[in-house]
Amino acid sequence: MTDLVLILRYRKAVTYGHHVLLAALEEHETTTRYQVVFAESERATVEAVQAAAGRSKTLVLWSFCSPDAATLGEELQRIKAAAPGAVHVAGGVHATAEPVRTLDAGWDIAAVGEGESTLLSLVDGGGDPRGITGLVYRDESGALVRTGKAHREPLGRYRAFPLTCKRMNPIEITRGCVYACAY
Repeated sequence: MTDLVLILRYRKAVTYGHHVLLAALEEHETTTRYQVVFAESERATVEAVQAAAGRSKTLVLWSFCSPDAATLGEELQRIKAAAPGAVHVAGGVHATAEPVRTLDAGWDIAAVGEGESTLLSLVDGGGDPRGITGLVYRDESGALVRTGKAHREPLGRYRAFPLTCKRMNPIEITRGCVYACAY
């Protein structure tokens, strides 16, 4: 039995970030049994959440930039209505820059900054965000929880693509903004 299902809301505009996360996960030793599902559409995401329902904890991983936030927020609401029960985790530029707005739009957790160590910790913890740096979420009472900066690994620490998923990236020579932006 799988302990955790990771559903990637896999969109062409943001595949490279997902690949980096999966490469880190591929190299990481964990006792958590997990399954990765690529959901390339809204319907595929609903079906994947429904298929995992009741069998294991389910995290839907999203990554997006600010121009896509409103459209994806609407999609998120439709997915949550059709397939409740999953925890939706937003990462990427928008979640990093606007974590509270991301939560207000319906995501359960905003991953802030580089995501490799954050995802690995989430997997190790079976999807429980408590005690994991690099996250913003609301606790059971609705209070905002900010867990601090994510641990940042050197750029070359993990491959830029996962071998087992057969998904490739271009070679990465820099990350974030070269003009010293906060991201």
